[in-house]
Amino acid sequence: MREIFNAFAFSLSYFTVFPVFVKEMIIDKNTFKYSLFFLPLIGSLIAIVTILIFILLSSFFHPLYASVVSAVISLGLYGYLHTEAITDVVDAWFASYSGKDAYKIMKESTIGAIGAIATFSFVLLKVSIIAYLLYEKKYEIILIVFMFSRLSLTYILPFFKFNKDSFMSQAFEANGVNKVRFAVLIFLVFAIYLNMNAILLFVLALLFLYLNLKILNKRFGFVNGDCLGCSIEITELLLLNIGFFL
Repeated sequence: MREIFNAFAFSLSYFTVFPVFVKEMIIDKNTFKYSLFFLPLIGSLIAIVTILIFILLSSFFHPLYASVVSAVISLGLYGYLHTEAITDVVDAWFASYSGKDAYKIMKESTIGAIGAIATFSFVLLKVSIIAYLLYEKKYEIILIVFMFSRLSLTYILPFFKFNKDSFMSQAFEANGVNKVRFAVLIFLVFAIYLNMNAILLFVLALLFLYLNLKILNKRFGFVNGDCLGCSIEITELLLLNIGFFL
């Protein structure tokens, strides 16, 4: 039970800006394994807080303004972690055309003009669709998409190789990971309860994440945390737009 709590605390502290008051946190393979289960829960939490903020702000401001502010805050709730990955991946993608080391480019503290412009454009698109869904009160789409973009990692990542010391490698090497894959389906059941179209969105989430990682792996010859973050963001953007029309 302690290991499960540590995994939740780790996931909350690493993938969100929410404070975690845990003095002694033991992190090992089991922590990473159970984190796979909590990733969609983290997505749900971010979505719920975003929706609640919108409802609260709508009491004081015009819903259109409240939706935009809430959409911007939603990105801040996970510390722009995945958004930053877009910058690194785009910079590395274009730098690789001139024969530069893509991995080194991703790890540099500075960013290029192309990466900055691409990230700005992406944020503009994502804020727009989240604001649109909030304004139209299609809350369940935001909730489902934020869950599925992370849930799909549990099923897609075994198709790719990671550094043996990485979070993902250790998670999938731990004993009992198949039980976690089965348990995480509870989020799919919940999503179907919210909207029957969730089945289609789940299939598309798996497809989009796989294709994104496949393309990046072919381009760079590796898949790392930046590639994952970038792929999650692209998957979410596509699903949010598709979900609006379902």
